[in-house]
Amino acid sequence: MWFRRAFFLLLILLAGVTGWVGRSWVAESTSPSEPVVVEAVASSNLFGPRIPDRFRIDRFEDEFPHNSTLQDVLFEHDFTPQDIHQLITETRDVHNLNRVKAGHRFAIERFGDGRFRRLEYDIDEASYLVVNYVAGRYEAVVERRHFDTHVAEVSGRITDNLWNTLTSRGESGILVMSIYDVMQWDIDFTTIQPNDSFKLIFEKLSYEGEFVKYGDVIALQFNHGGKDFYAFQFEDPSTGNKKYYDQDGKGVKKAFLKVPFNYNPRVSSNFSHSRLHPVSKQRRPHLGIDYAAPTGTPVLASASGRITFAGWKGGNGKLVKIRHPNGYYTYYLHLSKILVKAGQSVAQGQQIGRVGSTGVATGPHLDYRIQDKRGKFINPRKYVALPSDTGVSKELMEEFIAVRDRLQRQLDLIPEATQPFDGTAVAG
Repeated sequence: MWFRRAFFLLLILLAGVTGWVGRSWVAESTSPSEPVVVEAVASSNLFGPRIPDRFRIDRFEDEFPHNSTLQDVLFEHDFTPQDIHQLITETRDVHNLNRVKAGHRFAIERFGDGRFRRLEYDIDEASYLVVNYVAGRYEAVVERRHFDTHVAEVSGRITDNLWNTLTSRGESGILVMSIYDVMQWDIDFTTIQPNDSFKLIFEKLSYEGEFVKYGDVIALQFNHGGKDFYAFQFEDPSTGNKKYYDQDGKGVKKAFLKVPFNYNPRVSSNFSHSRLHPVSKQRRPHLGIDYAAPTGTPVLASASGRITFAGWKGGNGKLVKIRHPNGYYTYYLHLSKILVKAGQSVAQGQQIGRVGSTGVATGPHLDYRIQDKRGKFINPRKYVALPSDTGVSKELMEEFIAVRDRLQRQLDLIPEATQPFDGTAVAG
């Protein structure tokens, strides 16, 4: 009996000691100064459960380097030649991936087990290509970005050139093209002088808070040589077409461009009835204007028309001749390359060739000429064509006047720029 009692007393004692040790360890391990080791071990999914490789998505994003192809990039991401051929072939009808452009964004997504999931490629600022792999085939679709648009204003007084003036006001020089596109029929941008000025109301487009590009010009006032030129955007409510009109409701788009380029070339020789020829050293008429420009510079059709000649013409070198609907002709001489054919119709602003020095020429330039209905060559810089865009119709004139007056008041409220902007913000 005593032995049994002693055994039970020993068990009770051991149970008490064990309980005290257990309570002491827990209390110590959960003190404020120590981590909860037990809970940390128990919470082994603190960072979430492990995602199986077949569901995990790995994404790589970059821009196409210069002188690279899609094949070059995809080889680096474990695509086989067969994979690449299939991808390009099966998406060609939507977009030709053999023509990717340097600097354009791309993204490649794969699952953790290596399977292809998705390819993205920025076609331009507004659209991007998406390629998915579905049931053994590559399926492509073009997606469009939805930009946020806000209206901005800027004014400037030209000190040296339009580009520098705009950048000094905190905008990108690219905005020059927006001004040029609207005013190219009224203003010869090769003759802009210091102290010319402008006021501009225009759109800025952004995506996810980042500036992307410029939108429409809404209204423009350009003072050139002491004379104000205006352009107001007006939308025809019945068609939705937007065009630019002057203060009187006449279309600002004229029959001929003042300069057959999309930038400001240097005039190297003017129209003259007695010019000393730089090669023959004899005086003879020069019935056009020479614009000095680098070889390969795109040359634009100054008006819509039909090509009547495109080929070699003796000392004129490679020449393009266009007949326009009003019976006038324009000539483009000394081209390095011709991009059109006789009989072809061309639109105003379409590229028809590239600057060169073919024929009798001392250097790369374009000899640009205009011939009137009577066959007489006239000075392109003095020629003033009638508007080719019809004016606002009588039915819409009242509505146009309301829009014009509102925009005119807005232009008037833009402060005159007297000093260059000294900030650092650009285009945003």
